[in-house]
Amino acid sequence: MNTYVKHVTALLRHITDAAEIRLRKYVICAGLAFAALLSASFGVFAATAPNLGTEAPFGVVSTTYVNTSAGTVITGNLCFTTGPAVTPVVTGTTGPCPVAAGPDQLAALATVNGQLCTPLPVGPLEGISIGGGPPGTFPPGCYARAGALDISVNGVVTLNGAGVYIFRSSGGALTTGANSRVNLAAGACASDVFWAPVAATTLGANAAPSPTPTFVGTILDAAGITLGQFANLSGRALAFGGIVTTDASVLSVPTCAPFVPPNNPTVAKAFVPASINAGAVSTLTVTLNNANATVATLTTALTDNLPAGVVIAAVPNLATTCGGVGALVAVAGGSSVTLPAGRSIPANNSCTFSVDVTAAAAGTYLNTIPAGALVTSNGNNLAPASATLTAVVPGTVPPTLAKAFAPASINVNGVSTLTVTLNNANATIATLTAPLADTLPAQVLIAATPNASTTCGGAGAPVAVAGGSTVTLPAGRTIPASGSCTLSVDVTSPVVGGYVNTLPVGALVTSNGINAVSANATLTVVALVAIPVPTLSEWAMIMLAGLLAFAGFAALRRQEK
Repeated sequence: MNTYVKHVTALLRHITDAAEIRLRKYVICAGLAFAALLSASFGVFAATAPNLGTEAPFGVVSTTYVNTSAGTVITGNLCFTTGPAVTPVVTGTTGPCPVAAGPDQLAALATVNGQLCTPLPVGPLEGISIGGGPPGTFPPGCYARAGALDISVNGVVTLNGAGVYIFRSSGGALTTGANSRVNLAAGACASDVFWAPVAATTLGANAAPSPTPTFVGTILDAAGITLGQFANLSGRALAFGGIVTTDASVLSVPTCAPFVPPNNPTVAKAFVPASINAGAVSTLTVTLNNANATVATLTTALTDNLPAGVVIAAVPNLATTCGGVGALVAVAGGSSVTLPAGRSIPANNSCTFSVDVTAAAAGTYLNTIPAGALVTSNGNNLAPASATLTAVVPGTVPPTLAKAFAPASINVNGVSTLTVTLNNANATIATLTAPLADTLPAQVLIAATPNASTTCGGAGAPVAVAGGSTVTLPAGRTIPASGSCTLSVDVTSPVVGGYVNTLPVGALVTSNGINAVSANATLTVVALVAIPVPTLSEWAMIMLAGLLAFAGFAALRRQEK
């Protein structure tokens, strides 16, 4: 198995490397064409700030630090192995770098390089238009280029908006021309800007000292960092293992608070009651959650499309506790309910909207709001939300479950058979409309020979994998009318203990409803007690004792006669 995994891993690495080579060739050859594409509207990949660890309070981290002239001021800590001939003014500590500085810088680079980024076209950064915006203006996000990152002489780049900015190169330097600038706007913060070239960084000189920063962000570059004369960096020059050079430069560790991304809103939903007679009414309630200190306003309407067979009831009984304006929309007999844009979820709280629904035919109906459907000022829901409505023929009795281990107690690594019994008290067959999955408790595993079997009707084999933790009866299997059937599998455990295996309420979903009561069974695993085997000398003693006992018994019998 290990050899197989190694071969597969090597193959995947080969495929990945080949794909990366082709991608780089594509980026280089298609750069000009892609520049035109970038001018159109497109999504920018969000960036995640790396953890700088012990390097966070340092303005300069270097193996060799060179300061060519007086006038350099570092607001923050300075560390090096070889120090400068001209001593700068340092507001923090000066001395050898922390032992963890190197690993921390590598970890930060791994975070930066591991993110999905928007490719940048060829050309200086001040000439690039993102999403049709002004050239040289970048919203928060991750940006990457195979070649150098450069800003022309007198070029101006603006970082616009609160959020994290990453600019990285997989094969070039970071170079800015004389008197160029990188500005912050609309809440952008120098603490949230990161530059990660592969070759050395050179920040251009300025004609005169600048009272405001001419470049912003943390530069992660072991190849070396040079600040030209009068360069003013609001950020950090982190070149562990490399050389940092300054020349009457100003360098300040940012003091603005790092950007904290909002918590994405979440969605939950439920039918009450979850099981109804066909033609009866259930209330569908959707709950919107906002874990932020700011209100989350819907910027797009949220529509919940009901599954086929479920419709809005004759009297919808629409209601919502969400703030804002705009009526909840649902039409009797229709198949959707919509919360309009402009409604809001309160800060650190939740709100709901609800509507009455019905299903004319018996069946099991899964209603899902997909990921990304809830679009708010605090982001979108990252996970879907689902709820199941079961409609049954009036008078139908919900199915039940029972389960048992036989034997109920085994030795460590012994085998027990788990049997799940499915009961149907109705005069009609109960068809599973969803798989029945029984997940074993921790430390209990499917045996090496699972012997998975079922007496339930229909098609589809039970699924259980040796060493796995779940046995599944597929949808489509049936429980006979006014009868029962079973699902069984052999299990084992290498650990002593008592293990409770539970199938919860709603685990069995059929055309005759769902189980309303859970089913439990307990497997006890005990240590195997070793029976000592006598040694040869011990066997001799046992035989001698037996002979003596026999002789004594024979003597007593003679005396009696």
